[in-house]
Amino acid sequence: MTHKELRAMLEQLNEYQLKQISQAAMRFLALNQELAEIEPDACPCCGDQNAVFIRKGVQCGRQRFQCKSCGRKFTYDTKQLTSNSHQPTESWVIVLEDTLSLASLDSTAEKIGVCHSTAFHMRHKLLVYMEEIVTSSAPLEALIEADETYMIESQKGTKVTHRKPRRHGETSGKRGLSNEQMCICVATDRDHHVIARCVNRAKPGSEDIMNALGDHIAEKSVLIFDGITSYNYLAEQKECEKVSLVGHESYNKVFHLNTVNSLHSRFKEMMRKLRGVATKYLNRYTALFSLIAMTAACSVTEAADQLRRSLRSLRLPVTIESVKSLNILAI
Repeated sequence: MTHKELRAMLEQLNEYQLKQISQAAMRFLALNQELAEIEPDACPCCGDQNAVFIRKGVQCGRQRFQCKSCGRKFTYDTKQLTSNSHQPTESWVIVLEDTLSLASLDSTAEKIGVCHSTAFHMRHKLLVYMEEIVTSSAPLEALIEADETYMIESQKGTKVTHRKPRRHGETSGKRGLSNEQMCICVATDRDHHVIARCVNRAKPGSEDIMNALGDHIAEKSVLIFDGITSYNYLAEQKECEKVSLVGHESYNKVFHLNTVNSLHSRFKEMMRKLRGVATKYLNRYTALFSLIAMTAACSVTEAADQLRRSLRSLRLPVTIESVKSLNILAI
């Protein structure tokens, strides 16, 4: 199609369609401008926010700088998501958007022209950064609903020796709540801030809940939970008012667990769409779910833009090799 033919076709679009095209074009222009900005705002080596940098050539196609405070040399994306990567920044943008939209790894690999294994490791490097974003997010406050849900243990990709292997989709070999069920604590406030962490097998104890949610609950909040007594220790440590609800008959328009229960359903639906996640990676996907839940009111592109800006200011010493063992659950 020639440019003349394209212009003739554009003239046939209505005002709304032209507005959508204009917004998409403006987004891509803003994205390209942000990706072109390579000047560091702080030294990734010494952390000096007021450091002065001088350019020191190019390394692997990336601009290199030297910090005048510590004398260390670094590329502009040192300790960022794209560091130590052979893939261009544009490929990482596609990985980010596909991860938020829960696209399959094979479709992502086809888009950026890499093999399945490379796309897998790129996604998991991104998930490690997402974990850090969720961990450092603002605590939940005011009215907080907390409850736990369970996922069956999965040793996908690993030889099973302690039990009979299961096919994908099979149920647990034990009835009821057992050590084959992984406990995931989920908490949310009424401002749609969400935290979800896998803490233990079967029923969680007081220490498990404290380790999972303790750093994410603001003091003197109102903690709403069901009849499980393990939340009492968390409420006491955070000086929270306790509201224990036993059965739906104790619900009202203010005190209920409907929000967190809906998050449980959405989390399990996400896991079904991903078609099986190894338990050792579960906390990476709970971080992904937390970010998706907190940006539910946005489109995928808007959520990706917000997350991309957070990633630009986040520096972690993460490589593809370290991703294989970093923060994975011991199962």
